[in-house]
Formats: sequence, structure tokens, C-alpha cells
Amino acid sequence: MSLAEHFDLESLDMLREVMDDEFSDLMQVYIEDSRQRLPLLTQALQQQDAKQLRELAHSFKGASSNISANVLAKLCYQLEMAGREELLAGADALIAAIEAEYLEVETLLQGML
Repeated sequence: MSLAEHFDLESLDMLREVMDDEFSDLMQVYIEDSRQRLPLLTQALQQQDAKQLRELAHSFKGASSNISANVLAKLCYQLEMAGREELLAGADALIAAIEAEYLEVETLLQGML
């Protein structure tokens, strides 16, 4: 599993440079927030709450983009669009893909801390 498969390396390096000592703190906050978001995605889907699903996916997409986790951000975008269009039929598979990708991202981030 390589960083390049999950992150935009150039952007990630730039972020690390800019954040300097605070990079680890930023990553910890991202990990903690993400761990709380994942069950909420499933819950929103179970409740067939397309609006909530869209909003959660949108904020997860933004947070993932901010740390250059582009694969995860794209998956979150797909889920956001499904919520926007109220097409929840395949959303469970998308959430599963988001969870799997997030675990890869978290493992890689933990390795950097």
C-alpha cells in the first residue's frame, strides 16, 4: 500500500511543510472526526435521510480534500451526489468503499505521525 495510491503527494508534502509542527495535530483531528463521521453515514442511509447523507458526505469530502486524500474525497463526492439526487439504492456499496478507503488512509496517516 503506497501513499501515492491514496494521496496527492505533492499537496500532502506542501501541507506538511506549511503546517510544520501542527501537521500531526491536524491529522489527529482528521482521524477523530472521520471515525465519528463513518457511523453517521450508515445511520443516515438506514434512516433513508438523503439530505443528512449528502451533508455528511460533503463535509467528509472537504476534510479529505484538505489533507489530499483524493481517492477518499472522490468516493465522498459520489455519495454526496447520490444523496443530492436521492438515489440511495447503491449508497451502501459506496459507504463500504468509503470505509475501506478511509481505513487505508488512516493507516498511512498513523504511519506519518
